[in-house]
Amino acid sequence: MALAWGAWALSVQAAEAPLPAPGNVAGVPSCVSADWIQFGRDDQSALLDDTDRRTVLAEMHRLYPVIEHDGLPVSRIVLWRRGSGQLLFIAAMDNPRQAGESCFIATVSAARFSMTVPLLRKYLPQEAAPP
Repeated sequence: MALAWGAWALSVQAAEAPLPAPGNVAGVPSCVSADWIQFGRDDQSALLDDTDRRTVLAEMHRLYPVIEHDGLPVSRIVLWRRGSGQLLFIAAMDNPRQAGESCFIATVSAARFSMTVPLLRKYLPQEAAPP
């Protein structure tokens, strides 16, 4: 089941109309630029629980050492399935410019991660590949 993002106060940019799928928000700002990740109407997303966040973050650090090297505190990871089918992980942290909100520091392809299929089954079961 996708988790509601409102519980962790992710910064949201207004969309033309509310997105229908639970767990989706209109977008999330970058921590380092004026860019935004825009979520489409057909996109699916879920906030990983703390155990899964730590597991994905450990592999993210192994695959992309610059994320760990920069010392940015990744406090949230989102599994994002774009309407096109592309799977990504969004690494986010507390927004230093906006208390109580989050911003993203990296997006990485989930295709290289060993735990992507089990996470799809757990968080976005309607979107998971058959066993």
